[in-house]
Amino acid sequence: MEKLIRVRITGTNGEPVPEYLLNTLYASDLHFEPDIRESRIMPDGTVELKVTKSPYMLHARLNIPLYGNIWVMAHNEGQGYTDDTVDFVSEALKTYIYEAERIGKGFELSVYARGHLDAAYEYKELSEKGTERDYCLLKALSHAIFAAEAALFETSRAKTESSPRPDLLLGCNAFKYSGDNLHSKYFTELFNFATLPFYYYQVVPEEGIFDYARRDEILEWCESNGIKAKGHPLWFGHGGVNPKWMYGRSYKELSRFAQEYIRKTVTRYRGRIDVWDSINEPHDWANCFDFTQDELMDLARICCETVRESNPEATSIINVCLPFAEYVAGKFVCYGPVFEQPVSPLAFFERAMEKGIDFDAVGVQLYFPARDMVAVSLLLNEYARFGKPVHITEMGVPSGPARGERDNVESADPQSQIGLTKGIWHAPWDEHVQADWVEQFYTIAAARLEIKAITWWDFQDPGFMKTSPFLFEDFIPREMYFRLKALKKRIMGS
Repeated sequence: MEKLIRVRITGTNGEPVPEYLLNTLYASDLHFEPDIRESRIMPDGTVELKVTKSPYMLHARLNIPLYGNIWVMAHNEGQGYTDDTVDFVSEALKTYIYEAERIGKGFELSVYARGHLDAAYEYKELSEKGTERDYCLLKALSHAIFAAEAALFETSRAKTESSPRPDLLLGCNAFKYSGDNLHSKYFTELFNFATLPFYYYQVVPEEGIFDYARRDEILEWCESNGIKAKGHPLWFGHGGVNPKWMYGRSYKELSRFAQEYIRKTVTRYRGRIDVWDSINEPHDWANCFDFTQDELMDLARICCETVRESNPEATSIINVCLPFAEYVAGKFVCYGPVFEQPVSPLAFFERAMEKGIDFDAVGVQLYFPARDMVAVSLLLNEYARFGKPVHITEMGVPSGPARGERDNVESADPQSQIGLTKGIWHAPWDEHVQADWVEQFYTIAAARLEIKAITWWDFQDPGFMKTSPFLFEDFIPREMYFRLKALKKRIMGS
């Protein structure tokens, strides 16, 4: 099935939203698998979009009053669309009211959640009566998203209170461990799980020379504090983490080296490190050696099989990034545009399952995806359907703009507003908003029994995601440290 549809997206003034937002629109199936975006803006401001899936759902970036700038979804109460025309804001409103009612059914919502839901209905009615139609419609959508998120958060909190998760692994990477100091104190008070670095450029900077000293140092500290260790990654095809000597080698040579490295490393730490990211981001996102899709899948098989042979008791993880796969719609990867269709994380897992690749857990990275919590939860349903435990392997949200950056999405470079990790959630990012996001996400994740581990990235500035770590460079904690520490007692029952 392939056809052209027309989508109307209007702002508070009744006019089409700015072009940079219209150009974000894309379609997916009901499992969040994107179509490649093929669209054009028509003279009347509607978007003509090619869809290949039936039924389909829609996604677009919006500036939402009193909420922020995020991707918004419209899924027709879970049924998807077959129509040729869609009013996106109206349908998104219907979607989030449906989700709020579905999630909160049979549950006594708080005044906060019920108030937002009542407001959504009231603004919807005002819009239908013609009272500042488009302004009230977007206000209704804003309240509906708040209500749906609140319903999800509150029902999840009730689940964790009645069924604590003492088995849950709460972790962070421990790359900046530097001895007996405040970093060590705060880390050991909060976490029972730590990720150790096994990047090739660190361990094998010169061909044939293996250096495990730094890993041994961090591991000894973990063991002395009762922290379970995880190794990351046993293969990662990103240009920034591989030594120069690896370049120019064939797939056969590099896959043979990966096998040698994994066998040597996993065997060396057997019984001490029994959780491994066997392969990281293999879905064509980070592919600095330009392997084919078949080679990437074969490499995943080699990595997972070698982990299993080297330590049958190990938990072997395939770790993916950008879980909503908006990059597929945009037809680009981390190195820029591509000419072939990129492979989404979900599509990679589906094929890995079909191929019978022997791995134990689904690893999902969740750096702020510029999505509401309800959309995140629906996406996690898709990763849960593979029937394996899920590890949130890397995640982070900012606590404010980095030095020299602006936090006003309206005044920022329009192109930055459609970036994969840019956006505003509830209010411009600061320590309070960051802590609110942490409390909501960890509560929602802990209520999902398939999620066995949650790992933040990083613990101390400077971090991979600027301003996201728990500690500033001078070891002073951000607010989220205390919020998660208090939350830990509730969700883990201790």
